[in-house]
Amino acid sequence: DLFVDGVAVQWPVNTAVEGEKPYFGMGDAANPVNIWHYQSEAGAGAGETLKLIDSKGFKDMKTRDPASIGLRASGVYDNGTRQVVMRRPLKTSDMEKDIQFVEGKFIPVAFDAWDGSNQEKGSRHEMTTWHWLIMQPPARSTVYIWPVVIGLIIAGAEFVWLKSARRKRDEGR
Repeated sequence: DLFVDGVAVQWPVNTAVEGEKPYFGMGDAANPVNIWHYQSEAGAGAGETLKLIDSKGFKDMKTRDPASIGLRASGVYDNGTRQVVMRRPLKTSDMEKDIQFVEGKFIPVAFDAWDGSNQEKGSRHEMTTWHWLIMQPPARSTVYIWPVVIGLIIAGAEFVWLKSARRKRDEGR
């Protein structure tokens, strides 16, 4: 039997204390997590599913509508590999329930994956511990201006040096 493929991305709700991470297996009572859970199509006519789960451990999980925070996902299966893209705005209106993505701050993230063709379902799946994600702020325009300015200064210095060398050569004749 083939089962559906799936992937889950787990984020801590509270990232106020940098470096502190919840229990990676669905959080705990003191450190809740958001889980974005995608499943591939389950068969003919059954489409992909996406769940938003608020978890405070294995026994305290609540499901919410992913659209309520603008969470979307799409998956593509090609040549034996499934690729899934999940997206959501950086900020949501509910800071108590949802992770708020902040540029320049390390954010823990954990992953789970189910390979349906490998008989993986339920608790039988691959999972990671926490990894770190940092969202880089957009590059300022000065990043592009300074190389041009430095290039012009070097070209000007070379031009002055070349004129000086020619003058010395012409004086030596």
